[in-house]
Amino acid sequence: MNNYEGEARSRSQTLLIVEGNHEKNKLFWLIFKCFPEINIDMDNVWIYGTNIYLLYEDIVKEYGEDWAEEEMDIDLPFVISKKQTPGDLRYKDDFTNIILVFDYERHDTNFSERKIMEMQNSFSDATNMGKLYINYPMIESYQHLKSIPDYDFAERKIPVSLQPGSRYKDLVSRETVIEKVVDFPHRIDDLMNEHFGITNAEIRQKCCEDILNLSDAAQVEEKLQEVLQNAIADDRRRTLQFQLKDWISKAGYANRGQTYWQYIRNLFVEIIHHNICKANRIQNNTYDIEGENYKECFERLDLGEILNAQNTFSNTSTGFIWVLNTCVFVVADYNFSLIQERNEV
Repeated sequence: MNNYEGEARSRSQTLLIVEGNHEKNKLFWLIFKCFPEINIDMDNVWIYGTNIYLLYEDIVKEYGEDWAEEEMDIDLPFVISKKQTPGDLRYKDDFTNIILVFDYERHDTNFSERKIMEMQNSFSDATNMGKLYINYPMIESYQHLKSIPDYDFAERKIPVSLQPGSRYKDLVSRETVIEKVVDFPHRIDDLMNEHFGITNAEIRQKCCEDILNLSDAAQVEEKLQEVLQNAIADDRRRTLQFQLKDWISKAGYANRGQTYWQYIRNLFVEIIHHNICKANRIQNNTYDIEGENYKECFERLDLGEILNAQNTFSNTSTGFIWVLNTCVFVVADYNFSLIQERNEV
């Protein structure tokens, strides 16, 4: 998946193996929209939702118990399609990238340090067998920043006893400064659809795109009138217009002379930076990284070592889990230069 030279590549399909729709509908949709250089269209992404241990057992059924020890060449699209669509088998050569994204979920009754380590060590290349990104304790960790920058993120951890996952989601929702910003496009869509009766998906999508591309705070009211002109009747348009103007002002992107996409891209660069520093903290006991060492430090990160550390710290009832999101490293793995320029958020 690495492309440090920065040239655009022609892509076929990407296989995204995840546990649920949140990853497609929110996080990866945003990442691929914010970083078009990655050149992955969500329409060309094949989603397969499963649990990491169910996937492990599927691999065992096809390749045997010793598949990891014998370093077999695992064809995940074949394993998955054989189970899901046996009449239409797929193979890894059909895919440019294979990305696996799973939550750590120490509390899962099927949790196995051996199995999860075998998966992490075996799937390390998105352009070959696939690359596994484990999020600690779960994918919502990418939102677990209380400010930008968040100087306390270096030591942020949660007790193993914080179960089930819904309790962590509630914690993040209470503490995050990111949730409303990343949810903004979906909130606009819901507002127009559910509260103002704009049920035509095509019209709604065009309105959303135009709203997210506004970048001049002084002209927001005038531009919103143009955007909504043919989408809603006059008697309700003004109410929606003022509601959206207020939301855009609170989101802050137009006040900075930026489109939503420019603003959220800078935000993701910050999120990725925080998590690279945190991964380095876990692996090497150093959080702050000097600018000239940033890329080298990222390339030396070992997701297997990080998993081993997480297993060690969380293997008792009084243990803890370092808050860390690794799936945002997809951007840095593709082209590190995309995250080297950090602008104020």
